[in-house]
Amino acid sequence: MLTRPERGFTLIELLVAMVLLGIVSASIYQLLVNNQRIYRQQIQRIELNDNMRSAIAILPGEFRELNASDVLGSDIIAMGDSAITYKVMRNLYFVCAQGVGGQIELDTGLIGLRGLDTDTDSLLIFADSASNKRTDDRWIHVNLSAVSTGNNCPGGKPSRRVTFAPSVVVSDSIMPGSPVRGFEIVETRSYGDASNNLWLGQRRWGKSGGWGTIQPIVGPLQSGGLRFQFFDRAGAITADRTQVARISIMVIGRTTQPVQLSVGSIGYVVDTMVTHVALRNNR
Repeated sequence: MLTRPERGFTLIELLVAMVLLGIVSASIYQLLVNNQRIYRQQIQRIELNDNMRSAIAILPGEFRELNASDVLGSDIIAMGDSAITYKVMRNLYFVCAQGVGGQIELDTGLIGLRGLDTDTDSLLIFADSASNKRTDDRWIHVNLSAVSTGNNCPGGKPSRRVTFAPSVVVSDSIMPGSPVRGFEIVETRSYGDASNNLWLGQRRWGKSGGWGTIQPIVGPLQSGGLRFQFFDRAGAITADRTQVARISIMVIGRTTQPVQLSVGSIGYVVDTMVTHVALRNNR
């Protein structure tokens, strides 16, 4: 009687297959872990680069508008190694009818970040004075107290009436087309949060309540990650806020989460960016 040979695997064959499967699985797992680690590194680096670019874009845009040599007072109110308080321009309007007294009518067209805010904003009104002379042109500083809408521009067009003090007079020649700039006082500085992370933040000065809560702009930063230097027209470092012609900004950022570094250890990726900003009217 013929018998059919039994088909199957020997114990040794099964052991070899299991070992091979374990090696392949371990290799795939290690590959997935490495890919995940590289992904986290890339995400952290992208966020760090975005933060650094934001800091270098926001601050120069505000500092370029500063006029340190204004005869009525420097736009820089206070300055230090890691903090600066200044008047920052927020909006621009144009006069639509000749202004006299404590009110003027503005065209409703707005150029800038936002509209007027009576709690934070003051105004710079361009005074042409004698129209045949350029040497007497100036900006009048006034405190904004009220804003209302109407139809008081020529031809009954929409207008924005602003009330302020002190009043302007006829000889100031606040003519149609004169620019009116709204500004507020802000402080930009580094600060630590509840988790001891360092941030670049900004807070606003309110006429009724003083300094508001500081709001983060960029972060986290490395220790000592915000540094300002102030230079005069000759290029020398100055502590006189009326003589500032150029501001150096250094921002040292770090990743939000620690990642595996190129040397194999775990830590934060750190990046540094430096830029110099020339102030208007004081170059």
